[in-house]
Amino acid sequence: MLVLSFLLSIGCSSGSGTGNTGGTGGTTNPGGTGGTTGQMTGGTTGSTGGTTGSSGGTGGTTASGGVTGSGGSSAGGAGGTPQGGTGGTTAHDPYTCSLVIGLFTTSQWFNGTNPGGASKTFLQQPGIDASKWEGKTQKYSYAEKWADPTNSVWSAAVTQPCATNSTTPDRVVFVGFSPYAPATDQDYAKYHPGGADQASWEATLNSVISTIKMKFPSVKAIDILTMGRAPNNMLCSNNNDPDTIIPAFEDAAFEAVAAASNGFVTVGPKYYVPDCNTSYIFANDSDYTTTGANALAVQIGTYYAAHP
Repeated sequence: MLVLSFLLSIGCSSGSGTGNTGGTGGTTNPGGTGGTTGQMTGGTTGSTGGTTGSSGGTGGTTASGGVTGSGGSSAGGAGGTPQGGTGGTTAHDPYTCSLVIGLFTTSQWFNGTNPGGASKTFLQQPGIDASKWEGKTQKYSYAEKWADPTNSVWSAAVTQPCATNSTTPDRVVFVGFSPYAPATDQDYAKYHPGGADQASWEATLNSVISTIKMKFPSVKAIDILTMGRAPNNMLCSNNNDPDTIIPAFEDAAFEAVAAASNGFVTVGPKYYVPDCNTSYIFANDSDYTTTGANALAVQIGTYYAAHP
């Protein structure tokens, strides 16, 4: 009896039970289109020991979500997913105001300018915060004009002004175009078609970038995009306008300018109209129909939803 009492006395005073260790959070699997979130298994409650057993183990932490994979390239007849280029910027908080500058065709997908404007614009795409985007677009606004700080294109009204920092954007998205054939614009003769070769394109783009930095010292990053492309980036049999395709030397110039910028300039997505028959509003022209503009708004919106 003395032994039994002694043992019971020890059990009641020490409470030696311990909790089980909580499970660890699942790991993130890299995803082609966004990693999957790791599973989390919480720890089980510790068993009670004696009268004052120790507390249960802590629950496992939740693994962070995977990083979205970059858009795969495709030049299929259905348009293809936009593909980003080189010269990417470093990690940053989302920009407070992104200014899109470009042409009439840019405004067709950006904010639905008619004729042929998108019925669901870039600004209405999932993941796009329209309060952080604005546009400055004008018909026949060649890259050479944007390179000239005194040109009237800079006086074009801003559409959809950003809710914050509208006059001091921290990112500019520039859609560059230089005609490969004589255009109807009366100012055409004043500008050498700078898109004639890679060296000319690089010089023009660098001038545009310098002018943007002068106009907006607040800018932290510049994206440079070409015009939209015909399916497969091949001339349609029913459209002889050379501006519907992007030559390899033009792409090379955009990449070279971005690569030399130390991350300040990024080549934006390549984007494609869905087909040759319903995408262009006029015969042998590069202006889009609503069908074509809708497709471009989706592609570019998808890219920038992942690059806010």
